[in-house]
Amino acid sequence: MKTNNFDMDRLSELPDDILVPILSVLTLKEAGRTTVLSRRWRYLWTFTTGSLDFDGEGLVKTSLKFKRYRFVKMVNRVLKLHQGHTIDEFRVCFDVNGMKFKSEIDNWISFSLRKKVKRLLLEFKPIMSDFRYTLTMKFLHECSSNLLCGDFLTDLCLSNVEVAGEVLDCVLSNCPSIEVLHVEGSQSLVEFKPSCPLLKLKHLMISCCSFLRIVEISAINLVSFKYCGEVTRMLLGDVPNLVKMYLSFQYSDILVDNRILPSHYFPQLETVINNLLEISLSFRYSDMLDNIILNSCNFSLLETLVLELPAMVDRLHFCSSLLNASPVLHKFTIKLIGLEDVPAEVNRTVMRAEYPHQCLKVFELIGFVGCAIDMELAMYIINNVVSLEKIIIDTRSPDVEEMLLDSRDHEKNLAAIACARQLETRLPLGVELMILS
Repeated sequence: MKTNNFDMDRLSELPDDILVPILSVLTLKEAGRTTVLSRRWRYLWTFTTGSLDFDGEGLVKTSLKFKRYRFVKMVNRVLKLHQGHTIDEFRVCFDVNGMKFKSEIDNWISFSLRKKVKRLLLEFKPIMSDFRYTLTMKFLHECSSNLLCGDFLTDLCLSNVEVAGEVLDCVLSNCPSIEVLHVEGSQSLVEFKPSCPLLKLKHLMISCCSFLRIVEISAINLVSFKYCGEVTRMLLGDVPNLVKMYLSFQYSDILVDNRILPSHYFPQLETVINNLLEISLSFRYSDMLDNIILNSCNFSLLETLVLELPAMVDRLHFCSSLLNASPVLHKFTIKLIGLEDVPAEVNRTVMRAEYPHQCLKVFELIGFVGCAIDMELAMYIINNVVSLEKIIIDTRSPDVEEMLLDSRDHEKNLAAIACARQLETRLPLGVELMILS
């Protein structure tokens, strides 16, 4: 429906107090397009208080330096024109040489703090650490007058930003209202030990910080915690509301015995997991499962469990032990990495549990190829879960890169689907089988 000139004139007659909030809901690009409407609208967008989102995703596809200079110049121009007193979000996502553009990025952060930003998201692309932007204590001291009034900041993302532990602690100490914290790809972060409790923090994600050796958290309102990277010592203090946890370790895992990792690396594990409603565990290497300790684990409230497992000869005992330790589990997802395409018969004898599971409703098996391992897992669930409502068999690889390459040929995929369909003859009445490919 077209807007005639009369309607546009009436719209232009509205006061700024009405038009600016409307523009603030739009994206930066959409708000900028209104400049062509009339002289009245030419600079109205500069008063917006919504999101200033600068996404240079397309720049990654080219190595031309002038493209990056143009992007930086564009950001600087928008910030120079902006006249709003506050902004909800400031986001920059692009392939940056932090050494070359350090002063510009410092200015962007200072700008957002002056505007009392709520969500500050620096999502830089991974490059060599020598060329990454570094957040320094010197810079924080220079803009301390803004940081000391940091009650406005609720969401902070530092992706591929070099930030040392003491610098991050300074930020958290001066911004006590942070609810969401995401730190990724910092080679300078060795210790994450906030000097004071993070009373407002609800969601914490730390990933790919290769030299991180200790994580200490005291956050009474923490709801979810995600950690991806090297093995590290973890001390979760007062976290009574933690219900979601995702752990992905590259070389080992915290749930192992003293031969690989001392128990003091996660001394309150049993206390923490007793409160979890959702947990994801990723085991990328086959030797991780050999020494898993499950005897002391009781996931008494766990409703959702996701496992990412490498190709191994026997993992049925491990999965059945986790199932037994989770009496109220509702959904169980297993992602199988690197299985061999060796067909297996559905009539193989599968062990029966002494006490069948009473609550599991949905079982999902991703990376299914129809070999002995995945068929045994599926049959174990069918034979030992009395409340089962749906089984989802997904023949696609859970490995994103492998899935994008579409490495499995068509014939093998058809063979996997055929094996999955054999399960239909073994399903109890009322259980639905869904096959995805």
